[in-house]
Amino acid sequence: MKEPHDVRHRLPGEVLILKLPPVIATAADGQPDSRASLRDSRAVRAWDRLRPVRSTLCTALLFALGATPALAGAPQERVRQTVDAVSAVVNDPQLEASSKEHDRRERVAKVIHESFDFGTMARESLGPHWADLVPEQRDRFVGLFTQLFERSYDRLVLRFLAGSTTTYGAESVDAKRAVVKTALLRKGGDELPVDYRLTADGGVWKISDVVVDGVSLCGNFRAQFDKTMRASSYDGLVQRIETKLAEEK
Repeated sequence: MKEPHDVRHRLPGEVLILKLPPVIATAADGQPDSRASLRDSRAVRAWDRLRPVRSTLCTALLFALGATPALAGAPQERVRQTVDAVSAVVNDPQLEASSKEHDRRERVAKVIHESFDFGTMARESLGPHWADLVPEQRDRFVGLFTQLFERSYDRLVLRFLAGSTTTYGAESVDAKRAVVKTALLRKGGDELPVDYRLTADGGVWKISDVVVDGVSLCGNFRAQFDKTMRASSYDGLVQRIETKLAEEK
C-alpha cells in the first residue's frame, strides 16, 4: 500500500507529474496537528516553487504525445499538393505552345522548390564524396543540383504526368522518413508506379526522391556523378553540370 504522501505517479513517456500534497493534516486523536500543518505549509511553498518545472514537464509531455500524430498523413498530403499543382501547370492549355516553355518551367520550378528537399537530395546524390567537400563547395553543388533536377523533373512530368490520373496507395512512415506510393493511370490504360520518398525537418515533410517504375532519380544521378568523379574529379563534375545547364538554356 502506498504511503499517504507518496505524491508521484508515472504517465506515458516516463514523465513525472507531482500531485499537490494535502494542506491540512490531523494528529492521531483526529484534531489538527500544528506540526504536520507546518510541514504541509512548507510542502505547499515548495510545490509553488516547482510551478515552472511543472509547466515545462507538462509542455514536454504534450509535445511528446502530440507531435507524432500531428505528422500522420502529412507525407501523402504533401505529395498530393505537389502532384496537383504540377498537373495544373502541365495540363494548362495556355502553356502548351512551345513559346510558353519558359513560363511552364518557371511555374513547375516554383512548385518543386516549395516541396522538395534539395539539400538532402544533393547530399545523397554525391554519396561518400559529399564528406570531402567544404561548406562553400556544398552550397554551390546544392544550387547546381537544384537546377539539374528541375530540368530532369520538367521532362519527366511532360512525358508521364500530362493527361494522366494519379491514384494513391499505401503510406509508410518511419521516424523522419516516409514513402508514399502512387500510380499514374495513362490514357492507354497503362499503369506506371511512382513512389515518393520524403524526409521531415522540423515537422515539415518534403520530397527527397522520386522512384519511377523502380528507378530512383537520385540514385540515377548518384551513379552518374560517381562515375564522373572517379574518371576525373569533383571540379570536373561541376564543370560538366555547368556545361549541360548552359546548353539547355
